[in-house]
Amino acid sequence: MLVTKNFTNSELMCHCGCGEEEMDSEFMRMLQELRDQAGFAFRLSSARRCLKHNSAVSSHSTKAGIHTYGKAVDILTGSVDTSKVLKLIKQAQNIGFTGLGLNLRGDRKSRFIHIDNRDSDFSAPAVWTY
Repeated sequence: MLVTKNFTNSELMCHCGCGEEEMDSEFMRMLQELRDQAGFAFRLSSARRCLKHNSAVSSHSTKAGIHTYGKAVDILTGSVDTSKVLKLIKQAQNIGFTGLGLNLRGDRKSRFIHIDNRDSDFSAPAVWTY
């Protein structure tokens, strides 16, 4: 089922098989805007995570992370031209995403951009590399 015109429940769902898929509606509006502005399809490697799955895969010391609130995705960038990746980051900032992480380590196919819509209750806006 489509959540927006370009994103489905199945690609937003937690990868552990628990079935959690609910994403924040404002985040999804912004993500669709980013997709529209990008002008190309991009694949998500991670979106919604349940507490158990997030605890297993996250480097954060707490169980709850921004993915558990349905306010974050990781966009695979391995097959995307570098200039498009840089443009995507700038577009995300202009739309108002407040968390941007760039992973350029390892195999090209596993590289990604993390984007989130954190608010002051979660933490301050941030930009980082992995």
